[in-house]
Amino acid sequence: MMKKFSQKMVKLHWHGVAFDTGLPIHEVSDAWLMSPDIIGKYMGGDELAFYEVDSLERQDDGFHLYEDNHPRFFMVGTSKVGTDLSKINFPELANMSFVDYIRIGFSLEREGSR
Repeated sequence: MMKKFSQKMVKLHWHGVAFDTGLPIHEVSDAWLMSPDIIGKYMGGDELAFYEVDSLERQDDGFHLYEDNHPRFFMVGTSKVGTDLSKINFPELANMSFVDYIRIGFSLEREGSR
């Protein structure tokens, strides 16, 4: 019998370079492991971003995203929804149909980049 997946909050570490100074930046934020292969994050304003787990590096302190690797992501802008996205409950979003929607976005992106 397969164990049912349970969504959980995780840390997402972003490693990049500042535009103005060129100095390295390391930012840590809360994100949600929505399914075994997708992490969701509130980006501020009216955007949500989703990352494929296999494009991130998993470490003991969370998932690490390296800007120079250009990990794939799928962004959803929701300015027309008229809701405060910081209050969106990622575990509630992580039902199969929504996760499938995100997977479809990733697969369309892959096909478009060929």
